[in-house]
Amino acid sequence: MTTTPKLSFSRLLVGAASLAIIIATMTLAAAYIGPVLLALFLAILFMPILHWLQKKGLPTGLALLAMITGVIVLGLGLTWFLSASFEQLADSLSTYQTQFQARVVNAQATLASQGLDPSGIKRGAADIEAIVQSFIDYLSRLGNFVATALFIVVTIIFALIEAPKLRATLQQSLGQDHLLVVRSAEFSQSVVRYFGLRTLVNLITGGLVTVMLWVLGIDFALLWGVLTFFLSYVPYLGITLATIPAVLLAWAQYGLGRAVLVIIGVMIINGVAENLVAPKLIGKGLKVSPLVVFLSFMLWSWILGPLGMFLSMPLTVIVMFLLGSFDGTRWVANLMAGSAKLPIATD
Repeated sequence: MTTTPKLSFSRLLVGAASLAIIIATMTLAAAYIGPVLLALFLAILFMPILHWLQKKGLPTGLALLAMITGVIVLGLGLTWFLSASFEQLADSLSTYQTQFQARVVNAQATLASQGLDPSGIKRGAADIEAIVQSFIDYLSRLGNFVATALFIVVTIIFALIEAPKLRATLQQSLGQDHLLVVRSAEFSQSVVRYFGLRTLVNLITGGLVTVMLWVLGIDFALLWGVLTFFLSYVPYLGITLATIPAVLLAWAQYGLGRAVLVIIGVMIINGVAENLVAPKLIGKGLKVSPLVVFLSFMLWSWILGPLGMFLSMPLTVIVMFLLGSFDGTRWVANLMAGSAKLPIATD
């Protein structure tokens, strides 16, 4: 019988020091580690597609070529769309800023007519303008990852080729009965299933948000819908971050009333998607504590930059799986899951 090692202060201290060293190292090498982690995660998601193509009779080489070609075409299309949209947004930013300042002046006049101090509105508007500009600059830097696309594709190809050998290597190194070996297949299936269904939910959310913004006459509705689709991979926080630019743009274009309508519409769409659609499609899925979701989002964004924002959930789930596969660290995985069960759910 395997016994769980006792937790001592010295063991906890060594673990914390090791974690600090790992985080510091990843931060220094983020420009290289980020694309590698993205490529490995995509390889996990693409593995079922490769197996499906092989079952259809395609040789491994042709199956890889067909899959990578599709990914490249989709990637180039998405890159072109984002680049064109951000370029148009940057060209129109001065106009929106003028409109926004006019709304601030009107709000100040309204407060002054009621005998209230309008100085707070002016200071708040200045802060909002700075936040919006920083947010746009932050999103614009995502285009820099286009330069690493070839590296990511090559890494995915090698990962897909080496994947079948990984399980055999783990069995030889750790033994067939080791929990990491036993649960590796279960982990891959659970991750693929969860993020596949999560993609479907995000597609519904992003599509409905796009239609709503288009009906309300908000500029760049498709851009904000695409942003909603990607940021919705980050539970709780993603939809909020995706909504901020659309709300501010609605305020600049039409005033406070239209901005409130955008907020209410997004809340309704997100509530239906997360509370009605997602539970039926995903079920229990991969459980992560809401506190861990927030902290992991901040941590991975700090370590890997903009790419960490999108990879925060996959990386957190992988860390939980690894921690839950060893007796000495399973308690940490249970804390991250917010329950006494292992973080990978089974159907």
